[in-house]
Amino acid sequence: MYKYLFSMLFSLMITPCFAQHGADTFKLYFDLNVAPLNKNTQKKIDLLIYNDKIINGSNIMIIGYADYLGTEGYNKNLSMQRAENVKNYLVKYGINGSDIKVCVGEGEVERRGLTDKGGYPTDRRVDIVINNKGIKKTSKSQVATRPKKDSLKKITSASIDEMNKLQKGSTILLKNVYFPANRHFLEPESYETLEKLYVILRDNPGIKISIEGHVCCIPSDAPDAIDLDWESPTLSLNRAKAIYDYLVNKGIDPKRLQYQGFGKKRPMVVNEVTEEDKERNRRVEIRITENNAK
Repeated sequence: MYKYLFSMLFSLMITPCFAQHGADTFKLYFDLNVAPLNKNTQKKIDLLIYNDKIINGSNIMIIGYADYLGTEGYNKNLSMQRAENVKNYLVKYGINGSDIKVCVGEGEVERRGLTDKGGYPTDRRVDIVINNKGIKKTSKSQVATRPKKDSLKKITSASIDEMNKLQKGSTILLKNVYFPANRHFLEPESYETLEKLYVILRDNPGIKISIEGHVCCIPSDAPDAIDLDWESPTLSLNRAKAIYDYLVNKGIDPKRLQYQGFGKKRPMVVNEVTEEDKERNRRVEIRITENNAK
């Protein structure tokens, strides 16, 4: 009981401090009796990070709630689980845990007189309260990557030839690598670029990379585009793996390589209007995960 009252008083004391410095509040909603993040909630957090609403150096509060259904103890525990899941997701994708000053579960939101068995859906939520005052934000013309446990980085204009000079977390847009529409097999004109990538990795054994595929032109709630070769929604993953396979077949140690497919979760252009917008989102990136090049 005392712990519950302390958490309430603590958050009430800090919230006005955040508010008077121009803090923003973002609400994430959950289904009834559910603590894990769903795909829509994950995507909203992704976009908050991408659009620099949540950045390293911020002061962050995470406050979980539940509606009036269930017991006091159950709702307290559920709201805390929701808050912790949001915190873990932020940290997983690059937000410093030390920036999260408060992570509490406030339990149920009191709604006197309401007895509807469906509860009150808008109270099943987590509030992320952000104070970015004095934090320098980066240009929206650059895209943030979200490597686990790494600080957020931006796509660099550097070429593959400069990989040995790049720091861990730097990301290079892999230019002139092409695939047939909705397929993961490489077009012949891609091999010149891939050969350059192979040579730099061969000559710099201290470099490790992640190969990251992205697609365009799919619904926002779709996990990935359809790969016609495999008839599965794994196009961005399969394209990244095609490059991984090329490098492994050329002799690069698989332990130096990772591959991931992000579908449309990491757009360079959120609202695709023109063909140029679609082309920018339809891409493969190389992210430096380790660089001990001499």
